[in-house]
Formats: sequence, C-alpha cells, structure tokens
Amino acid sequence: MTPGMRCTSAVLIGLVLLSQVAVTQTTPTKPPFRDIDSFVAYVNAHIRAPFDRDSARLPSGAQSAILANAAKAKAVRATAAASTAAATHNIKVNQDRNPWPKAEVGAAVDPVTGKNYVVMTNDFRENYDYQFYHSSTDAGSTWHDDAMVGGFDPVSGGIPLTFQSDPGVAFDSAGHSVLSTITGNLIFDFTGDGYINQDTEIEVAEGFANGTYTSLIPMVVDFQQCSGTFLNFVCPIQLDKPLITIDNVPGSPNKGTIYVYYTVFCVQNAPCKDGSATIPAFSSSIVESHAAGAGLPFSVPKLVSGWHAQEQFSSLVIDSHGTPHMFYDDFSLLSGVVRMFESTYNGTSWKLGAAPVASFNFNGMASLNWGFRNSGTIAPGCGIHGDTAYCAFSANQIVGGPAESGVSAYVAVVNTLTGASSVHRVNNDTFGNSKDHFFPWATAKADGSVYVGFYDDRNDPFNTNVEYFVAKSTDGGSTFSAQSAVSDVAFNPCTGFPGCGFFGDYTQLVSGPDGVVHAAWSDTRDGASMQIYSQAVTW
Repeated sequence: MTPGMRCTSAVLIGLVLLSQVAVTQTTPTKPPFRDIDSFVAYVNAHIRAPFDRDSARLPSGAQSAILANAAKAKAVRATAAASTAAATHNIKVNQDRNPWPKAEVGAAVDPVTGKNYVVMTNDFRENYDYQFYHSSTDAGSTWHDDAMVGGFDPVSGGIPLTFQSDPGVAFDSAGHSVLSTITGNLIFDFTGDGYINQDTEIEVAEGFANGTYTSLIPMVVDFQQCSGTFLNFVCPIQLDKPLITIDNVPGSPNKGTIYVYYTVFCVQNAPCKDGSATIPAFSSSIVESHAAGAGLPFSVPKLVSGWHAQEQFSSLVIDSHGTPHMFYDDFSLLSGVVRMFESTYNGTSWKLGAAPVASFNFNGMASLNWGFRNSGTIAPGCGIHGDTAYCAFSANQIVGGPAESGVSAYVAVVNTLTGASSVHRVNNDTFGNSKDHFFPWATAKADGSVYVGFYDDRNDPFNTNVEYFVAKSTDGGSTFSAQSAVSDVAFNPCTGFPGCGFFGDYTQLVSGPDGVVHAAWSDTRDGASMQIYSQAVTW
C-alpha cells in the first residue's frame, strides 16, 4: 500500500490496482502473505498483463476533481453547441447528465432489422466500475439508459459483488439481447484478521423487447473463489476479459447458441482446473462456455487454447456453416513477439491451428501525452463475412516488416476453412510518422465490404488529441482506401478519467443487415468529462 494510508474495517479498496501500487517487498513464492504489498507483488510476478480490475475504482480524490470539471464542462458545452450546431451529426448515446467517465464500448445490432442497437460501457457514476447499457430501437437516433444487474457472491452469502467490467453485447434472431460482464470483489479489511476477497464471476443477463430491458436475475457462467485472510488465503484462479457472440447464421445447426469466452489465470504453483479445462501453473488460457439459447443453462467451460499457455484477449466469429472460430493472443515467446492464433470448435472440443495467423511486436504507443493502459490495443477485434474472418489489432511491427515508433492498425484476413492468412495495414497515413492508431475493431457487411474503427491522432501535430476513424475496404481487407474521422471534433482521451488512468481496452464496431455500420466511442469533447457518442456510417 502507499505509505501512510489509513483505512477502517471493511473499507473497499481497489486491491489489484496494479498500475498504481508501488511494490517494494520481496515477492513470496506462495501464500500466506505478510501484507497487501506481498499479495500485489505475487500477482504481478505471475500475471503477464494487468487485470481489468486495476481500473475498476476511481483513484482517491477523483470525485471532487470530476465535480469541479463538471462546472467547466457546462460552459464549454454551451459555447460548443452554439458554434457547431449546424455541423454536428454525432449523437450522444448515454442520456444521463453526470460527468463520470464511460470507458470501453461493447455494442451489438439486431440481425433481423438492424434497427435495434445496444451499447454498453464501463461506467463510473457510482465510483466503482459498473455496467450501464443504452438501447435504441430506431438505429441509434434516440437512446434510453439502463443498468445491467450485478452479480452475487456465494462465498459471502449472496452479498452483491463490488465491481463489473468488460462490457459484452449480442443479439439473437428472436428479439433477445444478451449482456455479459466480469463481476468481482475488491475488498480488503485492514483491521482484524486482514480479510481479502477478490472473487471473480462471469455473468450474463438476458434482454427482452429488442434489448430495451433486461432480467433482474443474473445467470452465472463461471465463479472462482479468491478470498480468505493473509494467513489462510485461497486464490487458485482469477477470471478476466469475457466477451459474447450468438450464432445467427441461417441454416446453422446451432442457430441461437450463445458463446461466452474469457481468460482464466492460474495464480498458484500447481495446475488449475476450471470445468473441463486444465490451466498450467502461473499461466493463462482461453476458455469458452455456451448455452443453446436465451435463458438456458451454460455448459462447463472448455479449453480453447490447447497446449498454449500465457494466452489473453479472445474474439469469436461464426462462419457460414455455423462453425465457431476463436482468435486470441499468445505471449509465450521469450522474444516478446505476440502471436495471434485461431482455434475452431468441432462440436465437441476446440482444435488449435498449427500456425499463427499473425505475428507482431508491440512496444507501446508513440505519444508521451497519455497515461492510460494501452495493452488492449493488441487484442483481436474480429468480424466475418462468409468464411473469411477479419481480425483488427494494433502493432509497432509485423514480424518480417519494418518497425515504427507509433502503433498502426492492422487486419489479419483469415480463411476459416483452410487457415490461410495475410496481414494488411489499415490506416493510410505515412508509415513511421510517430502517430498512434489504437483500439481497432473490424466488422463486415453482407456485400463483403470490411470496416475497421479506431482512435487516431494523425491530425494533431502535438500527438494529444484523437479522432475516431472508420476505414473501409472493398477488396477483402487488402487496402482501405476510404477512411476518415467520424467524430465531429477531436478530443483529448486523458480529459475524462482522473490522472489519465483509463480509456478502456477495446471499442467495438458493429454492422447490421440493413448495410449500416454503427460506430460508438468514448469522447471527451466537452473538455472535462468522458461520454459516449455514436455515428451511423453509410458510405
């Protein structure tokens, strides 16, 4: 802990705020732990990248800073509205009027009409991170707000868990939306016996009436205990980064199946067991669980990533035959090269592809003006057309190619029938210009055109302000000749979260059967807060 910090009994603390905690003590090889620093050091030593809960709680003093900024934002908004009313065409998604940040965007459009659109974000209006979703039944012209139900911890007698993170949204063909998230505890009692609770749970909530409201009862996909005291602490597994996909392929034998997939971290010095999956000690794997339809129970988790270890960041697409394909990042090479692999489900188990579909280096972004975590920019954000998958990610260098200081957006084009793949640069500004293009996501329309959305600072000579860009390819992802900013104004991503601590890990781009691509992104255009804006892309 930070020296001099004092807390009373049962105060909730963001224990795994890994990026903010200074660890100075010797890392123990296994529990028990002497103090909070020992536990954080232990997790840091065995987890390759920080959990999402490292940003689940606003930092100390953030509430007063946000409220102070709100007054400034009010004046900025009034001036901006007067000067840009004629030109503005972006639509504000969240309809609340508070200045608390909304970072990381999950989105889905219904597969039948394309008119029903749901956007969900990490929302800090209650100080801790929770999932609030926003629904539209007119293709994003007007919006309503609601909150996803929270999880309940069986270890603590059904007490609500303290945070949610990682928004996931999907629609089926029968008018149901399904929301997914990780929920967990950040509890530490500094008095008494030093109780810790870091339990994690993957949960979903079924939505009704085209996503306009959701169930009050969460459905648990996976739960893992991580609780006890310093002297008797049980924490073999931590769950992280779930997303969700529904099979809406016409004629698919599994149409309506809901797939939830996520990372399992084994944080003990012996292999971990989760469902039918075995994860090596001090390692991480991708697992998947599915239900045959909305409201039905989920299967025990299955191992997706095979013999691989040190895996994170998964994205699932379903081909024209109804076969699921998972893409994820592998961090096992000592050289630091990140490899993206594909794994295919045969109805019984997941089969790992023999070779990576992309290999690349990530050394960080070029801009020195931002402090938020950016590791999520290397995650695959995938869409599919027919049997060709398109997975967007950012990198400083594709293995075998030239390197640059900034990160460019790339797309891996993968034939899901053969496994053949190629990688292409998305942003068309000058290579090596020290610009950053981050948090990309790909989607494909019925006509075969491919779109990638990403944040981009190419138009700011000071590498501070970004715009949300969308790029289009009409040649199967080989080139993206049409690309432009869809956000009306540029904005500083550091403005909305105190200390520039968090801007999310991904921003999903989605398309509907009506041929419209829907972009939604975190935006700080008022100069003081982080809100969500959207834009329909019809070109």
